Amino acid sequence: MTTLDHRFATWCGGRPFAAGLLAMAAGAEIVLLPITGYEFLLVQGIGGIGSLLTAIGLIAGGLALWRYPHRCRVIGAGVLLLAFVAYLVANLGGFLVGMLLALVAGSLALAWQSGEAR
Repeated sequence: MTTLDHRFATWCGGRPFAAGLLAMAAGAEIVLLPITGYEFLLVQGIGGIGSLLTAIGLIAGGLALWRYPHRCRVIGAGVLLLAFVAYLVANLGGFLVGMLLALVAGSLALAWQSGEAR
């Protein structure tokens, strides 16, 4: 294993990496649907702002999980709340895919324990 691989593995091991990655994937999935402009979407135009704000919140939550791993419980609860908000305002949570990704991300963040607590 190279030095870069070892440093990345050490960095990932000290934070809820999978939870942050899934939260950002959920935000990306939710934000891409209103931007593409499909005609069958439930919320478009000015009403789509709610889905954009929800997606931005999920992406910010994913980044915050990486940056502040010691706050993973609070951020994870926020990601879970945004998952339920996405169901209401973002085309059924990005046709349920984005919502399910956010639910898993929030659950992983709540269940994560640092290396010292294991």
